[in-house]
Amino acid sequence: MMTHAYSQLYLDKSSRALGNMLHDAVIEFGMDGTDFLNRFIQSDIAEQFENGNPKYIAGKSGAELFLEVIEKTTGDNYIEKMKLIEIYDRSDVYWVGWMLAHYQWYSGRTFKSILDTISYRDLLGLYVTLHEADIQKSYEVLDAHFLNTESKLKTMRKRCGLTQDALAKAADVSVNTIRAYERKSKDLNKAQFDIIMRLANVLKCEVSDLFD
Repeated sequence: MMTHAYSQLYLDKSSRALGNMLHDAVIEFGMDGTDFLNRFIQSDIAEQFENGNPKYIAGKSGAELFLEVIEKTTGDNYIEKMKLIEIYDRSDVYWVGWMLAHYQWYSGRTFKSILDTISYRDLLGLYVTLHEADIQKSYEVLDAHFLNTESKLKTMRKRCGLTQDALAKAADVSVNTIRAYERKSKDLNKAQFDIIMRLANVLKCEVSDLFD
């Protein structure tokens, strides 16, 4: 059973906040959605959501999140400009932020892992077919993207001509763990560093080469 970083009771608040945050960036201020989401990840605010920090998942509005991302990554202050925004539209951009929060909570994957597998533009393209669908359908569609995208660990393992069993034995990691990382049901980015180092040593690559 999937263990979530925070209670579902907070999911409505957190998903609306991320939807409004992305709406502010793209619709109100004309920023590139891909670039802004990269800033969201770089700012460490994404990690606060992934870890279920109540200050972020329940304590900040979309506007506050937007302001913090911009300040942390550019040093700019948009507070005065933000005062001009009064009404939010439930746009396709809003839905992408809303959906990202839901899927991150549901899957336990990092925002980086999700966006590396299915881009902001790809998510926008799913809006028409999924924005009125049951949320479980959206989860299934995004899960399918992960299943159909080969992990970097699997790519490196095959390049070295190793089976999953051989890699597991050489790296002193269980084969079930290798399988979970390769099908992305477990996030290698969150693995203990010594596990990642052992895998990288066996595969004769850099640690960063294994991160999806």
